[in-house]
Amino acid sequence: MRTIRVETELPTDADRVWDALRYPSTFLYVCRGLLGFPALAGRSSPMVAGERGSGWLLLFHVLPLTRHTIEVREVDPATMTIRTHEHDHLVQTWDHTLRVTPAAPGRCRYSDTVDIEAGRLTPLVALFGVAIYRYRHRRWRKLVRRHLTAPGDLAATA
Repeated sequence: MRTIRVETELPTDADRVWDALRYPSTFLYVCRGLLGFPALAGRSSPMVAGERGSGWLLLFHVLPLTRHTIEVREVDPATMTIRTHEHDHLVQTWDHTLRVTPAAPGRCRYSDTVDIEAGRLTPLVALFGVAIYRYRHRRWRKLVRRHLTAPGDLAATA
């Protein structure tokens, strides 16, 4: 088992990031260009604990990587935390915790922590996971700049 963690500070309120985090459209936005998950296309309702789904995970939106299963285990607005259990034919365990925490006025921290078990492939899958989440965090910063800051926010001009 390997644990990876990627964290970034975002120049907007935690509530704005939390509101966006719960929607599949945000997941699709932060993965765009690297990974596609067509099963989520067009979905407009927020994630809820207990739901489960499977679908193809596509590298660069074209190359089928694996048929991936996601089970949403927890959506906790009090702690701004989402926990999922994910797996596919290569990865037995991909337990993902997404968390938003206030950092300072108009700023928050967003983190992805993932426990990975993929047998002998665990080190390679963990490296791939770090690359995915670093990419996603860059996309989160772009999303915040473009859509999650209010006019007049210091963050909107940064």
